[in-house]
Amino acid sequence: SIKLLNGAAAGREVTLTKVVTTVGRPGVQVESITKRPNGYAFAHVEGAARPSVNGVPLTGDSVALRNGDVIELAGTQMQFVHM
Repeated sequence: SIKLLNGAAAGREVTLTKVVTTVGRPGVQVESITKRPNGYAFAHVEGAARPSVNGVPLTGDSVALRNGDVIELAGTQMQFVHM
């Protein structure tokens, strides 16, 4: 799941039930979280601004997510929670 850390929906947790979940706003910034056999991957889909994971801007196509990683996109922070 992903837990929103700031903004109007802070504290809300969204369960990742689909193989590919997209987050963000079309035309501004869109990212995807994809379930893979060995875990989850986070990738930039569209938008001029690049997201960051744990404060490090995403430079490649995608990055593997680990429990507790903090994702930031368009000023919104969310934490990846994987049990």
